[in-house]
Amino acid sequence: MEAHCAEPPALSHRGTPKIGSSVMPPTVISRPPGFASFLYRLLFPHDAYAAEVGSETVSLCTPRAARVIYLKDITEVSLSTGHLRTTVHMHGPSWRIAVSGLPRSDATTLAEALKTAQIAQQHEARARAEARRLARIEQQREDLARHADAAASLTALLDDIAEPTRYLRRSAFRTLVKTLEETLNRLPDSWPAALENEPVTASIRRARTCLDHPERARESANEVFIAVELERARQFLDTVEARPLTDEQRRAVVVDDDRNLITAAAGSGKTSVMVAKAGWILNRGDRRPADLLFLAFARDARDELAGRIHERLGVEAAATNIHTFHSLGLSITAEAEGRQPSVARVDGADLITEIITDLLEQKRAGDDLVKWWAYDSMPYHAIHKFETPGDYWEYLRNNEIRTLQGEMVKSFEECFIANFLYLNGIQYDYERQYEHDTATRKRRQYRPDFYLKDYRIYIEHFALNEVNETPPFIDGPQYRASREWKLQLHEKHNTILVETFSWEQAKGHLLKRLRAKLSKHGVTFTPRRKDEVFAVLNEKRRIGPFVKLVSTFLKHFKGSRLSFDELKEKTLGPPKDQRAASFLRVFRPILRHYQATLERSEEIDFEDMINRATGHVRSGLYRHSFGYILVDEFQDISPGRAALLQALLRQNPDSQLFAVGDDWQAIYRFSGTDIDVMRRFDRYFESHTRTDLETTFRCSSGLADTATKFILKNPSQIVKRVRAIASISGPGVWIGGGSDGPALDAALGRIAEENEETGSQPTVLLLGRYHRDQPDLSALGRKYGDRLNLAWRTIHAAKGLEADYAVTVDVSAGTYGFPSEVVDDPLLDLVLSEPESYPHAEERRLLYVALTRAKRRAYLLEADSGPRSTFITELLKRHPAAGEDAVGVFGLPTAGSGFCPQCHTGALLPRENKRGSRFYGCSNYPYCEHSEGPCSNCERGLPLRNGDTVVCPACGEGLPACPRCTGGWLGIRKSANSRFLSCSNWRNCSFRRPI
Repeated sequence: MEAHCAEPPALSHRGTPKIGSSVMPPTVISRPPGFASFLYRLLFPHDAYAAEVGSETVSLCTPRAARVIYLKDITEVSLSTGHLRTTVHMHGPSWRIAVSGLPRSDATTLAEALKTAQIAQQHEARARAEARRLARIEQQREDLARHADAAASLTALLDDIAEPTRYLRRSAFRTLVKTLEETLNRLPDSWPAALENEPVTASIRRARTCLDHPERARESANEVFIAVELERARQFLDTVEARPLTDEQRRAVVVDDDRNLITAAAGSGKTSVMVAKAGWILNRGDRRPADLLFLAFARDARDELAGRIHERLGVEAAATNIHTFHSLGLSITAEAEGRQPSVARVDGADLITEIITDLLEQKRAGDDLVKWWAYDSMPYHAIHKFETPGDYWEYLRNNEIRTLQGEMVKSFEECFIANFLYLNGIQYDYERQYEHDTATRKRRQYRPDFYLKDYRIYIEHFALNEVNETPPFIDGPQYRASREWKLQLHEKHNTILVETFSWEQAKGHLLKRLRAKLSKHGVTFTPRRKDEVFAVLNEKRRIGPFVKLVSTFLKHFKGSRLSFDELKEKTLGPPKDQRAASFLRVFRPILRHYQATLERSEEIDFEDMINRATGHVRSGLYRHSFGYILVDEFQDISPGRAALLQALLRQNPDSQLFAVGDDWQAIYRFSGTDIDVMRRFDRYFESHTRTDLETTFRCSSGLADTATKFILKNPSQIVKRVRAIASISGPGVWIGGGSDGPALDAALGRIAEENEETGSQPTVLLLGRYHRDQPDLSALGRKYGDRLNLAWRTIHAAKGLEADYAVTVDVSAGTYGFPSEVVDDPLLDLVLSEPESYPHAEERRLLYVALTRAKRRAYLLEADSGPRSTFITELLKRHPAAGEDAVGVFGLPTAGSGFCPQCHTGALLPRENKRGSRFYGCSNYPYCEHSEGPCSNCERGLPLRNGDTVVCPACGEGLPACPRCTGGWLGIRKSANSRFLSCSNWRNCSFRRPI
């Protein structure tokens, strides 16, 4: 504001007003009149010459105008002293003005008045702000008071969470969280700090803390509940079983989520937990007996569970619902359809065998079946993909590459050629001696791969790719030189040689090109009748494994509820799976005829029954009132049974699931079970709470530790830390062989001797991978019956049993060995929820079951003949080891070392030649022909070399190590005229020393 300013006012007040007074008189300062004033007016025409300081403003007079400045806009006040007078400077954000020509005392007074006025103004502003703040707080307090009821309900909810009277299930907690969120949305989201301790704000803060980490809050609340509930139910949990439940069993009982998974170690008392869980539910009054549904997978397991419930809880089986999955499916279907369905009376495998026999008479289906057996029944991997001979030979050995005619050949490609010749009626000999003598001191007699005797044609198959390269483990120059020698040999003797190559098979042209090559030499192709081929296959026992594979595949296919188009899509790749496509071509007509047969007889199989029952539950045609579903042996679940469970649980949202199982003992894939359901429980049954039963009351500590480490080699198994109650001295697992006599006799003798002092008669469970492994129980009974209580089972049949000792016999490698190659056919990956990538995954679990049948010790006995099992090889790596968990060894010729120095994967096993002389040959024979003689001292044991030390484990004799190679030892050999020392590895090391 600007105005004309009169002459300077007289100084009406000189002094500093007192701060804090209610009224502060204005301070007026002006330039004194006189020459000095006149001079300042001329020299500083823009400066003020008078100022009046009020409570909020300062009024200034300049020669040209009056000006009013708000005190709050002044950021700085300063003084500058000249020769005559003093100037007061006032600064603002973007301006500056001066009051000049004042006496020093007046300038000081003006400056102090400005500052004092500013301070007074600030005090007043703060006072007004504080008053407004207090008013707002009071208003907000009144506003909060109007939410007292909502806050009280919030507090009640939070108190229920903090100290729950029952386990906070996820579904119930979701409802609580939703209620908390809805209540919070109606409450203020902010308030002054002064109201921080008001009851309403305290409740809001508690709720927000809970919602920031809801799962943490739920877990904390449940831990409070568990502690209280364990104390409340102490007497019940102490007496429900014959002995008080352990802490982990008690926890498994009182943890009570919507979905509960109990992973139970072998011998951990899972049935006790099932019974106690049911009793606890009824004891609390949460459910009635009729609300409980118990599910087992076999009738004997169902009957045992019913008996235990009646014995321990006093609840009649009729008062609860105790079913196998099949009986449940039957009752659901009967109620929904008003009539009992007819379950197929014909065994599935028998029906499939009949169907295959009929399909062979059809042109297309029969051709597909024959082609399957000839070329696709075993998984083919090109030889060039293998890095070592041991790996390749182990692959051949495990798949037992045997032709339709019955020969054991040395490659899949040779098998394709042999089967092609056989199916086309071409007579051949495999590896027959060449018609001309070729043997020399350094070379054995030449044996071509195939000889067509009706045409005097030889066939040689060469493991060469398109650029003439051998597989990595074959010496290329030597192999190519051998081929050249053979070509020259046939040219020299004018014999016909037809060559085939690995690269032809890699491109899919091997048999087509072979047909063309043979045709050029006048070979006639006369295809065999399919019934003739079938008879040979049946004679060679090739039909049974195929039927078993189809039967297992069929169960998984129907249980997975896949369509055939979805199944076919899986074979299209990438990469395209030719073998899988071939299998589906033979499986589809089998499936069609299988279903048609059931429809004609108006019957359904077990898989159809489960699927039909699931459909009735989903549609609502069947209604249930099950509040709690308890499933035993959950590892044996299948996708089809899981779908039925899902339907039951979804129909009644209040239903709970309690599943008890051990994925380490999932061994029934052949019956349609799929371990993926248990491993990925959340995927099938939503979020769950898992409790582990890790204490085994059965196995000794050394046995439990060895078995646990063995099973957890597969990283896909659910990890548990198994603890044993019992302990014994020495190894819990022993591996035995027959180098010193029958291995079973040696094992039983050891067991009997171990128990002689106690005078007890321990139970011994004899186990086999197959029924054919059963030993002569009558002879064993006569020999050991007064000292041992013997029983026999296959491992599958022994699941659920226990004995003091478990002895698994005839453990070896091969298609029908242990691990079995048939069980792990990769074709099953097409119908499994999640394929198992770890080698021999199911067979590994089967061996775990065998080991854990024993309370004290388990014995694994190698077969008298045949290659060494990879499982034995793996376990031997733990011998010798420190501590009670070490694996013990007896009767093994390679104990403590063991592998063939040539292929590095085979074991050297005792053999006898035609003259009855003992030697040690590679378990990979005939693929690996390495052999060694026995100890020259005892002529029995196989000397073992460790560095420069060689000792025979049979007689303890020390022998000289070969100075030239790292694995051989020197033994006495004889020639026609002398005796000398030569290296045991004589095929690869020519070191000799005269005696």
